[in-house]
Amino acid sequence: MKKLITAVVCLGLMIGTVASAGTDVGADIKAFQSYFKKQNPSVDFADYTIGVYALDEGSREQFEEILDGIPPYEEAVERGGEEFEKFGLGKCAALKDPAAARLAHPYYDDAAGTVVTLEGTIRKCYTEQTGKKMGTMKGKIARISSWISDQAAGEKINVKVESDGAKAAYERGKATFYAKRGQFNMSCADCHVYNSGKKARADILSPALGHTSHVPMYRAKWGGIGTLHRRYGGCYKNMRAKPLMAQSSEYRDMELFHQAMSNGIEISADRYRK
Repeated sequence: MKKLITAVVCLGLMIGTVASAGTDVGADIKAFQSYFKKQNPSVDFADYTIGVYALDEGSREQFEEILDGIPPYEEAVERGGEEFEKFGLGKCAALKDPAAARLAHPYYDDAAGTVVTLEGTIRKCYTEQTGKKMGTMKGKIARISSWISDQAAGEKINVKVESDGAKAAYERGKATFYAKRGQFNMSCADCHVYNSGKKARADILSPALGHTSHVPMYRAKWGGIGTLHRRYGGCYKNMRAKPLMAQSSEYRDMELFHQAMSNGIEISADRYRK
């Protein structure tokens, strides 16, 4: 426990120092990933793409058994591909190459002054092609986003944070990730960095490293596929805090930071989670 506390303090000091001296995304990523490597020396870096299943042998066996059969999300993802074609989403320049689209998001749009997520681009394109609005957390948006993500499976996450505007958004996202909130006065990092691998009741807390490699995700708890922002909302509820709106600026900024921390991790089509 003493070693854990020391590591947490060192990571916090590193983040605080970087923020005060100016944004250094590379240093943040190195510190973030090094923390997990030190905490879990027997876990291969590439295995963080399977999240909590990389930390627990029993859970991993169950996960692999599910994938060996017909994964519960397979039909929905196939339907997402059909919907991509049906709604003419490939006609939009940003989605013409689905694999490239997955790799390009999230990114900071300097002209618009905001972070653009893949789901945000899908929703915009859908409205342009159909004249209708699309939801933000489940249903069509999750199915289509999953199918697009699958086209880039095996490629590595490589979020770029370069302009001053992007760095400011990244810093806001980082602040949201580490901020205490809710009745439990907890942050995203409390569960998924500092206490990852430990149990919260019957569940093992997943590591934040690799979280965004398999989104949107299928959760047995949901009985379907949901977006990353749906998962953010669930975490807020677990902390007894009021969830923000999916695709809010706060969630989009946090997604930019969150994905950047997993740079170098492969995108996975194995999106099942408990």
